[in-house]
Amino acid sequence: MDRKLDALLYALMQNMMIALSGEKLARDLGVSHSTLARWIDKLRQAGMDIRGELFTGYRLVRLPDVILPQLFRSRLRTSLIGKSIYHFYSVNSTNAFAARLFAHGHNVPEGTIIIAEAQTEGRGRLGRAWHSEREAGLYFSIVLYPKTPPSLAPLFTLATAVAMHNAIERDTRLDVDIKWPNDLLIDNRKVCGILSEIHAEVDLVKTMIVGVGVNVNHEHLPADIAERATSLRIASGRIQSRIEILLEFLEEFESLYMGFERKGPRTIIEHWMRLSSFASARKIEVHNGVRKISGITRGLNPLGALRIEQKDGHIEEVYSGDVVKWE
Repeated sequence: MDRKLDALLYALMQNMMIALSGEKLARDLGVSHSTLARWIDKLRQAGMDIRGELFTGYRLVRLPDVILPQLFRSRLRTSLIGKSIYHFYSVNSTNAFAARLFAHGHNVPEGTIIIAEAQTEGRGRLGRAWHSEREAGLYFSIVLYPKTPPSLAPLFTLATAVAMHNAIERDTRLDVDIKWPNDLLIDNRKVCGILSEIHAEVDLVKTMIVGVGVNVNHEHLPADIAERATSLRIASGRIQSRIEILLEFLEEFESLYMGFERKGPRTIIEHWMRLSSFASARKIEVHNGVRKISGITRGLNPLGALRIEQKDGHIEEVYSGDVVKWE
């Protein structure tokens, strides 16, 4: 259904200055007039400002900030990532939708992306909710088949953080930091989170779903996160293009993903350590789900684990956890 709504919205966007007759729209889309009317109502419910004009038809009053595949597919310079695209005006979670595709036996090409204008049950790491305001953020998932052992799967999460770091900095000129393992920060406030989920056998990752949420054009954030989170709009003082950031990210990520096949983990580790102030000589405290580990960061090991030097000089390698304090 959402692909049909995309086609209708794209037709309206291409004719912003005039009202399109319902008869012509229905004919071009191959649907009945009553079906067209239902689709118009669904777009209005999704926040599109569409005016019905007596005797003339339908007119889009305001150009919406919608990530229509029709608007960026021809500009995407990738060979794998983004060749198959699902776009939703609202979905519970892009990661959950990707998982449902597999559960129902669908053939999902590698590099498929699922994009949503809004999520009703957006999820972050450690079971946290992700605030997914309509037309304000980037909410998407990528389907991967990396053909690696599960021990190397965290590297693709690190690669996602590196790619989004580069995309945001290049497009906005903001200074972005990466907090281990995959949160992006601006002025020590979170602007992007990444949630990776895998289905694996003992020695092989079968499928990997990488979910990304970026606060782009939020003017305000909920009170419970406002002190520790921000958006690109708040940080820069101006509206940012979600499509431009997405295009930059997809190309950056494909380069890292393909580079992994040729060069192995080293290139991702090196990129991450160069971009993150948390990589080395940073005093932090990590909660790994069982206990808190404090010390000075000493880089990453070849699997992406954070090396922490404790007071007695012992180096502990932390494979998963949450950085709860840092200086």
